[in-house]
Parts: sequence; C-alpha cells; structure tokens
Amino acid sequence: MKIGISALKFNLKQALDICAKNQKITHIEIGIDNLEDIQTLKEYKDEIEKLNLSISIHLPMELNTCEDIEYIRNSWIDFICEMDDILSCDFDIKYYNAHLGYIMSSRLDKNRQKYLNNTVKFLNNKKLKQKLNKRIISIENTYSKRGDFSNVGNNIDDFNYIFNNIENNNVYFCYDTGHDLINPSNYNELSYKTKIIHFSDNNGLEDLHLGYTKGILDEQIFKKIEKINPEYLILEIDFDDIENTLKYF
Repeated sequence: MKIGISALKFNLKQALDICAKNQKITHIEIGIDNLEDIQTLKEYKDEIEKLNLSISIHLPMELNTCEDIEYIRNSWIDFICEMDDILSCDFDIKYYNAHLGYIMSSRLDKNRQKYLNNTVKFLNNKKLKQKLNKRIISIENTYSKRGDFSNVGNNIDDFNYIFNNIENNNVYFCYDTGHDLINPSNYNELSYKTKIIHFSDNNGLEDLHLGYTKGILDEQIFKKIEKINPEYLILEIDFDDIENTLKYF
C-alpha cells in the first residue's frame, strides 16, 4: 500500500516539501481543474522524480458523469482525453479519480436510474476507454445534503448499479472515509473493487478534512483498511495534521 497526500495547484510546492521530509509518503494526488494548470505541474517534474513520487489526478469537482445533455457529457470526456495527452508526455499517471456528479434533486427523485445510466454511458465511452487504455479510473463515494441539486454516488446502491452495468474493467472504487461519515452506507460490499482510499476525519456533518483523532472516526477504520488492502491510501487532510495521522499507519 502506497501512502499519499492530496494537493492542488496553489499548495503543490508545500505538499512536495512535506513529501521530502517524510519517507512514508510515496504518492501525491493532484487536483487539476483546468488544462492550463498542467503547466504548473510540469514545473515540478524534476522535483517529483527526485522524490520518486508516483502521481495521480483528481478530476474537477464540476465534472458530471450523469449529465443529461449528451454534448456536455461528451465534452468532459474530451477534457479528460486531452488532459491525458498532455500529461502522458511527462508523467505516468496511475489513476484518475472522479466524483459521479450532480442532478436537480426533483429530477433525481423521479428517475435516479436514468442518471445512473448516463454515468454508465460515460464510463463505457469508446473514446475514453481507448485513450486511457489500462489507466485506472476511480469513482468516489460522496455525500448529499438535499438542496436544489443532489450529488449522485452517496449510497452503495448507486455503485452496485454502475459496476453491474459498465463494460470497462479499468474502473474501480475510491472509498472516502470522510464522506462516509456524513452519508454512511455499506461500502464494504465494494471491497473487491476498492483500490484507493481517501482518508479524512470530520464531525459527521461537514467535510472538514481533519486528521485522525480530530473528528468522530473510530479505530475500526484501521481494521477496514487492513481488510481492503488498497493500492493507494491518500491522506486528504489539512497539512498540519499529516504528521500526527501518519503515526497510525
């Protein structure tokens, strides 16, 4: 299991400094929101290689795999493919991580399966499968607070439906501990598909990205992680909490 941390464009340098000081950290998951942001990542190529870090990409939060307008849904596929074209010239991206997306709550209530089918179409897209080839796409559990728009992927049934219907063997599950504290579901059923864990703590109400012991996450989580034995464990937490949290791994 590789232990990693998450970073964005604005704090990438700070994240790399943390990696340099702690040999337990061998991976970094970087949030890329715009193709232009890739240039910032390329500026740190030598430092990433010197630290012998593997990298992955967290796709934009705005990405919507269940988007009902096909043109827009396909534009996100074009975005991912173009991103991979640019990145693959300099980096070996281990996986792309994504949230499933969001739909108007009233429409989702009426026909949830329709929007899950849109996600299935997205993940089965021929261009996406050919472009990423053997690269992993991980889809992450999230939470929803029932406003005008609701997130899809906040319960085990959504993921069971997707994994039972996609024809893409490179799609896996990313289990987010913090999101599960807010919208708990029986994600143990997906242990066989779980390659990535996003680790964070919170108060059960807000996605605070706290380090372990600062929220309500109990010690049973470590037994769960050991049982899953993911390829990547990403500390998706405040940088100030990393040292203390690493003591438990």
